Amino acid sequence: MIIPETQVVRLLRKTANLLNSVAEAAWVADTRSLARWELHRIGTDAFLAQRDILDMLGQPGVVAAPEVDFDIAAALDQAAQTMATIPEEFQTLVTQRLQGQIASLAERVIALRHAIQL
Repeated sequence: MIIPETQVVRLLRKTANLLNSVAEAAWVADTRSLARWELHRIGTDAFLAQRDILDMLGQPGVVAAPEVDFDIAAALDQAAQTMATIPEEFQTLVTQRLQGQIASLAERVIALRHAIQL
């Protein structure tokens, strides 16, 4: 477990909150059929990444209500940028894996932009 007052913990918490909001927004998005299922998968993957972060921190899950006009792509981009700011000396295999997962989610959402309006 990581010491709760470190900069890394704050960055991980911020990322977990963004991922939770992404998951909530993706699950309630009203889009065309094929895009909806991909967006739901992205939401599920965001939730799982958020859960991994919270497990690593030894913290319970976060619950957030979906926001109106929430920009999923921007939130995933911000989450990826937040993970990228973790200093190299504090990165672990887990944080590097999560960083890759979040960047991949951001790319998947960008690929969906032509099919849906996020």
